[in-house]
Amino acid sequence: MKKIVIITVWFIVAGIALNAQAASVTFNPPEVVLQVAPGQTGRTYIKVDGYSNKAYSLYFLVGTKRKKSNIPHGWMTSAYLWLESETAGTSSNAMILVVDVPQNAKPGTYSALLEPDDLRSSEPIVSSGVSVTIEVPDPQKKGLLSDARY
Repeated sequence: MKKIVIITVWFIVAGIALNAQAASVTFNPPEVVLQVAPGQTGRTYIKVDGYSNKAYSLYFLVGTKRKKSNIPHGWMTSAYLWLESETAGTSSNAMILVVDVPQNAKPGTYSALLEPDDLRSSEPIVSSGVSVTIEVPDPQKKGLLSDARY
């Protein structure tokens, strides 16, 4: 009897796990490098694709959920994104990553892994995120860009 209960519970848990849905979100390019001088703004276009094997609605932020980040919080403007599909498959949208480097920023390399921050989605989001690197040149050194390059 005990074996039957354990086996039944195992099948129920396995069945729930197999039915769990997750939408994938990918960024293109998956890595972004911006050189932005102090006091300047850098911008770059990033294509965002969503995929699921059923209809979905994904609403999320990019820029608020960071991993391994040394980018100061005031430098990036978060982007609201939505991806929707009435059937299984892929949908796409675009975002513009905006980076404002303050005039008094220290020269150096700043980086973060940005992941989708789920606001209201029909299913969980699985994503590798987008890697962002900001290179802030030393304005005292000759030959460096004075404007953002993007």
